[in-house]
Amino acid sequence: MERITEAGAVFETDHRGCSAMDHHRHGSSFVTIVLGGAYVEVCDMVPALCRSGSIVVHDAAEEHADRFASDTRCLNVELPRDSCAAGSRGSVAQDLAPLQNAVGEVVRSFYADDPELGAAVARLHDALRQSTEAPPEHPTWLRSVIDGFPWGEAVPLREAAAIAGLHETHFSRAFRRHVGMTANAYRARARIRLASKMLLTTTAPIARIALNAGFSDQSHLTRAFSRSLGLSPAGYRRTFTR
Repeated sequence: MERITEAGAVFETDHRGCSAMDHHRHGSSFVTIVLGGAYVEVCDMVPALCRSGSIVVHDAAEEHADRFASDTRCLNVELPRDSCAAGSRGSVAQDLAPLQNAVGEVVRSFYADDPELGAAVARLHDALRQSTEAPPEHPTWLRSVIDGFPWGEAVPLREAAAIAGLHETHFSRAFRRHVGMTANAYRARARIRLASKMLLTTTAPIARIALNAGFSDQSHLTRAFSRSLGLSPAGYRRTFTR
């Protein structure tokens, strides 16, 4: 189903579970609102699990691939060419009330066949633009920690606190407040991303990749991938290697 408005097209897509879309690009930038189901999307070798409720911004120039774990339904909204959000690919801040309200309004208007759908789409554009034009302010130490701490190595997190110049307890609270996850969770995500890159760009054995990405062994890597993405490392490699 598709509806065309003066602010852009809105269209629904349905995907069967256990299906996949190979690496591809779209003709325009758009927002995907995941209404049900879940899928793994890989862009620039970085995986992301998109669940029901996720809001994902796609850039027209971006190449990505998708694997649908279950039957998945999405609502997609085209972005104008001059949209600030169009250059900010990936999941956006779902906890921003104006963005959540705008998304909810688009979904309701689309399925109610509301003639005001175009106005709702325009408000979504504005909410996305505001979410990308006004990024949250972060302390100067945070960039030093993100860039300077060896997340893929077995280095105690107290060393990250030392880079920040903070007491461990204060660092732990501050990191979570500014990043939206604990330092341990950030380390786990960084290791999965490192393993993803090696899985997709090398033919190295998975056991070696596990060790190089900071996991204790192949079983540890497999558990992390299955928990985070719903795929084993071998299945991930088969699905997304070009």
